[in-house]
Amino acid sequence: MALRHAIEQLLGKMAAAISTVRTNRQAAPPQEAGPPTSAAMLRLTRLSAAFAPMMTSQLPSTLNTPAMMSIPERQFLFGLASRYYAGEGIIVDAGIFLGASTRCFGEGVRANPRYEEITRRLPQPVVSFEKAVVTRTMPDFFKSHGLAFSAEPGESFESELRRNVEPVKDLVDLRIGDIMDTVEVGGPVEILFLDILKALPVSVHAFRLFYPKLIPGRSIVVQQDYFYEGLPWIKTHQETLAEYFDFVGEIGASAIFLCTRQIPQAAIDRLGKMAPAEQLRLASIAMQRSADPSRRFLMALSKMRLIRQLHGPVAARAYLDFVKGEFPEQVAPSQHERLSKPLREAEEICAEEPGKSRADGRRPTDDGQSSPLFRL
Repeated sequence: MALRHAIEQLLGKMAAAISTVRTNRQAAPPQEAGPPTSAAMLRLTRLSAAFAPMMTSQLPSTLNTPAMMSIPERQFLFGLASRYYAGEGIIVDAGIFLGASTRCFGEGVRANPRYEEITRRLPQPVVSFEKAVVTRTMPDFFKSHGLAFSAEPGESFESELRRNVEPVKDLVDLRIGDIMDTVEVGGPVEILFLDILKALPVSVHAFRLFYPKLIPGRSIVVQQDYFYEGLPWIKTHQETLAEYFDFVGEIGASAIFLCTRQIPQAAIDRLGKMAPAEQLRLASIAMQRSADPSRRFLMALSKMRLIRQLHGPVAARAYLDFVKGEFPEQVAPSQHERLSKPLREAEEICAEEPGKSRADGRRPTDDGQSSPLFRL
């Protein structure tokens, strides 16, 4: 009995240090589509000891809204709002799609022991941003999730979004429209959830808009598309500011960071001035954030896209071949579609005619192997 008790104590201490959560398949909604989906081999949840308790039980009602987030990601957002949030600043929920993240934040705030204190200070503590315009891939998502709602690309899904966030609308300042038109959000910002950085100009704008308002030692940034094979600027932009953050952990496609120092405007202004070699260095640093080989593989494919952009298809092809050699399990034919599809897309990106000029008039690098690109 004494030995058993000692083992239980040791396991408890280990669980407090690193929380590893695996999704309950029976409780999971239909398979999710799009970049943020967490496939079977990407279920590792790893958090620092201070934030492991945020993986709290989640209200079932927050799972009713279809989303491209995994269940553990939703649990974490709910846990942040219910157990961490103190009302020292607003919660910015940028890029909410059908409203699942807003539901998690809103219901989390309502479950927070400081609810009355928070809402006296901030009647609408959650500020949510969404363009609410159907993209090319969304109709398939609506259909695969059995939604009665349907719309064509270019049409608005605002009505469906408002219906989904109705239960928490009293706590939410819902802003429908292009975030590029937003010049001020108030502040400070205590929790920043970013699922809106789908284009380089949007990313630069969002960093300038939100990051100076982060509270040192308090503010949490959730980069929802961080561990995803596309959007390489998300990684380089975040890592440019690494000296102002501590890495908290990884959940699904999300990377979580704690702001530790006030971020000066001059540091944010560097985002648009990075040399190619610096961008590649930062992409390599970002890749090492994850303990999951499958996530690191996807991050390597993201770096390949950056190489394609900076040096052309020949260098990208050479780096992709290098990556395939470094991740044999992830490129195996038997692997899950969540890994095989990005690999097929990477092959297509590299398949352009080698001597073809780029849109900016530059020619691609002819000798990828002699360049410093072959560093994971």
